[in-house]
Amino acid sequence: MSILKILDGQPDGRASLDAVKQYLAVYYSSGPEWSQRMKALAERAPSTINIFVQKLVTREPGAWRITEAGRTFLVALERPTAAVPERTLDDLIDRPLAREFPPRPNFRIDDRTGRRGKRRRTARERRSA
Repeated sequence: MSILKILDGQPDGRASLDAVKQYLAVYYSSGPEWSQRMKALAERAPSTINIFVQKLVTREPGAWRITEAGRTFLVALERPTAAVPERTLDDLIDRPLAREFPPRPNFRIDDRTGRRGKRRRTARERRSA
């Protein structure tokens, strides 16, 4: 998956093996985001992928190039699933996303009404009696 994404990101879809290795080293050492993203793509892909046998990538002298089949394959993997429809800006304005947390309650708890306030009042009353 990573090789396909790297080649797809190149201007002409072509990169030398050394450049691919450098990109891989940077992506996988920069944090968990890239690994998580590639795992998510791999979950959508068939169980076995061979980028050369399936003609997703071709070998050229000194470089690899992504094919149209490889680009189509990536587009199909990155397409949102039918269960999660894409939302447009108009959808978000008309039907905003549900809040992650419930709204805060309107009432306020302070020392005079809570248990702590009751303990303090009781202690004061004992001292003054």
